[in-house]
Amino acid sequence: MLEAPRRFGIVDRPLPVADSGEVIVRVAATAVCHTDLSIYTGDHPGVRYPVVLGHEATGVVDAIGPDVTVVRPGQRVIINPIISCGHCDMCRRGSDNLCRNAGLFGREVEGSMSEYVRLAARYVHPLPDYLPLAAATLIETLATVRHAQLRLDIRRGEPVVVLGQGATGLLHTRLAALAGANPVIVVSRTRWKLELAERMGARYAVSADAEKAVSEVLRLTGGAGADVVIDTTGGAETLRTGLDMLRPGGRFSPYAVSHACVTGFSTFPLYYKEINIIGSRALVAADMAPSIELVASGAVDVAPFITATYPLNRAAEAFEEYERNPGRILRIVIDSAA
Repeated sequence: MLEAPRRFGIVDRPLPVADSGEVIVRVAATAVCHTDLSIYTGDHPGVRYPVVLGHEATGVVDAIGPDVTVVRPGQRVIINPIISCGHCDMCRRGSDNLCRNAGLFGREVEGSMSEYVRLAARYVHPLPDYLPLAAATLIETLATVRHAQLRLDIRRGEPVVVLGQGATGLLHTRLAALAGANPVIVVSRTRWKLELAERMGARYAVSADAEKAVSEVLRLTGGAGADVVIDTTGGAETLRTGLDMLRPGGRFSPYAVSHACVTGFSTFPLYYKEINIIGSRALVAADMAPSIELVASGAVDVAPFITATYPLNRAAEAFEEYERNPGRILRIVIDSAA
């Protein structure tokens, strides 16, 4: 339990019992992402402490309540952490990620940094037995990337730029390559991330900050600019430079979650180049099965994303390491079984 920013405590709880329509999952692994880090440091707005963190999680169904037919005890599953009410106007439209009363598992709802969790059966999705549960935690992140790219509607032969090559940037690079984007251009100042991006299918790897990369992107696209720019870093500078990289009529994805205000920004480029800014929020349930298949089939290799693994009782050390070296880490996994 995160009792306050940067202060974890280990708490004993009674074993949960599944009610009608619910399952009990014995948690195997939880991946720690930047959202978790910002809650840990106290930088994420609106969080109420104490809170049990963790939303990118896999495990094994331990028990099921009455009326549950979608999974069975002993089945390996991944959790969809987008908790929705099911009855507001957005839920009725199928946009449960935009639920008026939504919560995130591990933020508004107690999360997976625990030995057992109880949740509605509709939030768990079966996994193939051969997928390692630690690596499979990345499927949730992949589902959010897939959701964003479906909204962008990347077409074969379109030049696509991905700014930043952390975990989400690398997954965007891979999915853009699988969609037939050509060329896929990645921008990062970190050599090992650029090398990994090339393994993910990037054709050109630009080692520079976003502003200095504009001229190179224009050169690589014959002066036309990219059809799509995806920003996985966030901030005012990448918004401005991302728009500069786009051709007229291009599409920009502000994928990275940022609470910073964009100062000195003019809407003139939106008018002059008729640019589309396309937001995306998390994922919908329909994104999960295709994302599981992408990993299960080998089309997306998530094994290189696990930087380090810590047992649950050393979670504080994991977060301290992440805060010290965020640029060196793709994902830290918390092992609830260790």
